[in-house]
Amino acid sequence: MRAAYLSGYGDQSVVAYGSLPEPAAQEHQVMVEVHAASINPVELAIRAGHYQQLMPLNFPHIPGFDISGVVLTAPAGSGFQRGDEVYARLPSHSAGAYAERVAIAPALLARKPAGLTHYEAASLPTVALTTWQALRERARLQPGERLLIQAGAGGVGSIAIQLAKYLGAHVSATAGSANQALLRQLGADQAIDYSSQRFEDFGPYDVVYDAVCGALTERGIASLAPGGRYVGLVGLSDTSALMSIGLPEAIARAAAAGVQRYVDQAAARDGEFHGPLTRPDGAQLAELAALVEAGRLKPVLDRIYPLDQLAAAYSALAGGHTRGKIVIDISGQSGQGHAQ
Repeated sequence: MRAAYLSGYGDQSVVAYGSLPEPAAQEHQVMVEVHAASINPVELAIRAGHYQQLMPLNFPHIPGFDISGVVLTAPAGSGFQRGDEVYARLPSHSAGAYAERVAIAPALLARKPAGLTHYEAASLPTVALTTWQALRERARLQPGERLLIQAGAGGVGSIAIQLAKYLGAHVSATAGSANQALLRQLGADQAIDYSSQRFEDFGPYDVVYDAVCGALTERGIASLAPGGRYVGLVGLSDTSALMSIGLPEAIARAAAAGVQRYVDQAAARDGEFHGPLTRPDGAQLAELAALVEAGRLKPVLDRIYPLDQLAAAYSALAGGHTRGKIVIDISGQSGQGHAQ
């Protein structure tokens, strides 16, 4: 099968293209013909080797977590059959999205939202599941609470604005001047231009959801109201959560200690700090598909690249300032270009 793969750890020069063996579906797995996939920032860190202790790779390694495609084979009782259009978030330990075939447990699959193209559907799983789980389970966001979303025009932020409005929050979101109109179109109550405005001036916030982190983390924590919750895509703070995804206890404790100062800063405000933990979940993807079909959630695509330009897509993502998600065409239906 055609695939884009990593030949080792490193920069974009380790991205290669060629033919690799098709995955062998286990008795309980569904085989999916992949039509489209989408890229996520964590893949850049994985490629660079930053997660070797957490997720050591065997090379050649097919990266990628988000897929949309069509069922080729499915076991009896799985709830799926040949020809079903589906989408999914692949497990972190296996990945494999940038190839023509994937084998996946049926519990991780959901039917593709009606009315979406495969490109649009493939843009959703990681960002939508990450946000859904962050806002509902970790932040416990309540109707009427004030929420700040950092990088509201990006892949995570553009979905977060919509889901937060569905959950009834008052949403402030940051972006550059060129994307202020997009923030408002997505439903933000307050669009903040980070080039000329300070998000602190519009707080305090009950919840901060931060896909940028870095220098913004401490500022975001300082903008929390008493009892506020900060969810940042900066690192996991929960040792037991890290161990639940297979990390040895010693490494889990060391990883959690790396963000302990943020936990302490939030606690000083009677608040909480939470890192990200995306859980593949077909049932939640079905919930999100229903929101799409009800008009409450719309994908935002930056551009589409063919499979043999994955390295260029990674470079575009690394450059920052994307407007929604970058999608990879697996089935060969499109050329490179901005999404319509």
